[in-house]
Amino acid sequence: MIKKWILPLYLWAHRLMMKVCWNLFIHFPLDRHKVVFSNFNGGGYGDNPKFIAQEFLRRNCGWKLYWVSASDYDLPEGLTPVRPNTIAFAWHMATAGTWVDDTRKLYYFKKRPGQYYIQTWHGGLGLKKVEKDCEEALSKEYVAYAKIDSRNMDLLLACCRWESESYREAFWYDGPILEKGIPKNDIYFEDPAPYIRKVHQHFGLPEGTKLALYAPTYRDSRKTDMYNLDYSQLLATLEKRFGGSWAVLVRMHPNVSYKDYPLTYTDRILNASPYENMQELLVASDIIISDYSGCAFDFPMIGKPGFLYAEDYEEMKRTKDYYFRLEDLPFTLALTNEQLMEQIKHFDENDYQKKCQEFCHMLGFYDNGHASEAVVDLIMQKMDV
Repeated sequence: MIKKWILPLYLWAHRLMMKVCWNLFIHFPLDRHKVVFSNFNGGGYGDNPKFIAQEFLRRNCGWKLYWVSASDYDLPEGLTPVRPNTIAFAWHMATAGTWVDDTRKLYYFKKRPGQYYIQTWHGGLGLKKVEKDCEEALSKEYVAYAKIDSRNMDLLLACCRWESESYREAFWYDGPILEKGIPKNDIYFEDPAPYIRKVHQHFGLPEGTKLALYAPTYRDSRKTDMYNLDYSQLLATLEKRFGGSWAVLVRMHPNVSYKDYPLTYTDRILNASPYENMQELLVASDIIISDYSGCAFDFPMIGKPGFLYAEDYEEMKRTKDYYFRLEDLPFTLALTNEQLMEQIKHFDENDYQKKCQEFCHMLGFYDNGHASEAVVDLIMQKMDV
């Protein structure tokens, strides 16, 4: 009986402590040259905030840069870790001139006049509907603090014209949108060779090994029983269709622990979930297989083959629905392993490239490799006024 009350009591006390600290710290001076970056509330050094932080470091401008870090990540010099949901975290968030986040903020956040809150979002362009566009599938609690969060946001980033138009409605948001691309896409405009070598060396793969990246997104239930890709069959099919020696990188979404996904890894089926940077994996991979993840929509921009494999496609359509019709996508969709293998066998490179060009034109991409620079320019302009 006592144990039953310990956790709720602890959570209540912690929440109270954070609120008290936050409401105290907001009365201290605001440091306009302090930035706090957060990726999934401490879920690793990555996504859009990473590339913005790197641009700050490249400029060596002397600003105070903090990274919300739930574990002992290897952060570059100049970026100071701070544990999420601690007194130190509340202090830095309450006194920082700028916040850069890729997920929603929770219950106790209190934005001050003069603070600049940039929401980079983590999904970007994708197949399944999000936020207000699927409000009936979200919890009332989430919707409530999402609306509060949107009222506090000062800037959203968009990778394309389609995203700019959809964000205002989907995010309960009527503020500015920076139409310069998104920072994590800057890497696609760099020389890929160093990243390819880095990924191969990290996984101990021979030079020339071709890579298939399997990167499904998460379900609200956090279940993984729909991740039934037949890896052995996939490897055989890829080698038959494209030639060469292949390996599969398996990358779970940050909201799904790869430890909960029952898979026996080998020297050709590799656990890429702990790898720090998703974009480096995308650059190094030769094809991608996903379901509703936004990462599949990166490949038309860089011209690599992409395939959708989603056993629960119809279920997701009923609960959240989709932004695009299948016939509008350059990808094929497979509901079973058998369908996926047939689609890979009959993949038409010329037809795919043509569809990718048409799709990119329809969306109106803004990306040109300088999104991180544009964001940092804007922050420095706002904070030095």
